[in-house]
Amino acid sequence: MDEHSDDAPVSYRVVGFDELEGAAAAHYRRQRRRRLLLFVTLPGLFLGTATVATAYGTGLIGSPTVTCEPISEKAPARDSFEITLLNSNDTNGLGTDVARELTLRDFRIATVGNADSSVYVKGAATIYYGAEGRDNALLLQKQIPGSQVWNDARPGNSVQLVLGYGFDKLVTEPDPPLPAPSEIKVNVYNTTWKDGLASETATQLKDRGFKVGKTGNDPQMSFLEDEVAIIRFGPEGQRSAKRLAEQISGVQLQKDDRTDATVSLVLGNKYDGLKSASSVPEVKPFVRPPETIQKPCTLPKK
Repeated sequence: MDEHSDDAPVSYRVVGFDELEGAAAAHYRRQRRRRLLLFVTLPGLFLGTATVATAYGTGLIGSPTVTCEPISEKAPARDSFEITLLNSNDTNGLGTDVARELTLRDFRIATVGNADSSVYVKGAATIYYGAEGRDNALLLQKQIPGSQVWNDARPGNSVQLVLGYGFDKLVTEPDPPLPAPSEIKVNVYNTTWKDGLASETATQLKDRGFKVGKTGNDPQMSFLEDEVAIIRFGPEGQRSAKRLAEQISGVQLQKDDRTDATVSLVLGNKYDGLKSASSVPEVKPFVRPPETIQKPCTLPKK
């Protein structure tokens, strides 16, 4: 083996990576992996940091989530406003039927009719209101699934209900109790030979809280030879007739075409007086529980 001095020139040969073996090859493989990871990771890290910073700065992330929940408030009384009801549906009599049901639920129907032929409501219904009638429209909307409310700037607090082709039915509510005697107006007619029977019976009904209308002989000149009594009523007075029937044993109900809620008690030959007051339960007028409406909220402007 030759020796060389420190002053002698030294020559080097570049060795390729594929010529390395053993520990040297493993060492250089690890170095190459570290350089590659740094090359890929550092630019991505800088880019990601800049992106997140930009998102925070523009409010895309990091800002608190603003939610908007409907506001629950006490609803107005059902009978505190009037409803004009129009039917744009091609189902005959739908407006009248809906008006009758809403009346039974204590809403006030001003008029019922058909919408103009140019009016088309595809959904269940549209309820039009003005500045003073928004709460009333929201209350009525709860009765009709799928209905929409629309501010047309009408004056006053009344609303207009237009039934559409998508109308199915009102929401289901428990049937209210029958009206109390103080809410029922009764005409009393006599068909017998007993003079003053209608007036006498009317006084007894008045003492029990009923409102008395006309009294006297039956204007239809009927002859009820084998009947105790008949209560005549129209579509609006069916529930009143049922309440009045609780006062008389053996009375019959007879529907006619009258348009109001007044009922007529027609006394027959078998009539021998009202039931004893103690056998008829005392009834007080129904008081509807308080209701609420959901007012839509509005997000604050940025």
